[in-house]
Amino acid sequence: MISSEVAKRYAVGLFELALEKNMIDTIAEEMRSIAEVCKQDKTLLNFLTAPQIRDQDKEEVIKAVFADRVSPPVKRFIDFIIEKRRSKYMIEIAEAFNDLVLESQGFLKTRVETAIELTEEETRALQKKLEQKTGKKILMSKFVRPQILGGMIVYLGSQIIDKSIRHDLQILRDRLLDVKVH
Repeated sequence: MISSEVAKRYAVGLFELALEKNMIDTIAEEMRSIAEVCKQDKTLLNFLTAPQIRDQDKEEVIKAVFADRVSPPVKRFIDFIIEKRRSKYMIEIAEAFNDLVLESQGFLKTRVETAIELTEEETRALQKKLEQKTGKKILMSKFVRPQILGGMIVYLGSQIIDKSIRHDLQILRDRLLDVKVH
């Protein structure tokens, strides 16, 4: 939870810079590239997060790896991330930045968890309902989690809509435990 808050804070700062410089598309592409490199090369991310390595050495490696791939604002942003010892959040920051770009374009990433696979018809109906609720185009990721027993859990931005049977049973259990019997 803390990592997502940190990532969001830095992503917002980068997004504001991108707006100011009118470089949203360029910076978005560069951040996707950085996230991809960090995901593929875990040794780079481990190097950047190692506390025993000097910031100057990290900056030199960043220059070597990303010198021709990123614009000066992104280079300065990466240096800032290293200076603040937040490089371990690089992937999360890039993903949060991408979410902000999508949101500014009228999209909203949504995660839907169900006990069984949704049909295409159910998916379209849910997507339409969520689009009406939010006024945004929904980019839906679906996951099957049998342990929720039935119903669904929808992660809609920062909102969680839990309409699972497991959740309802938990509420019922809590209510029954609160009942005082004489």
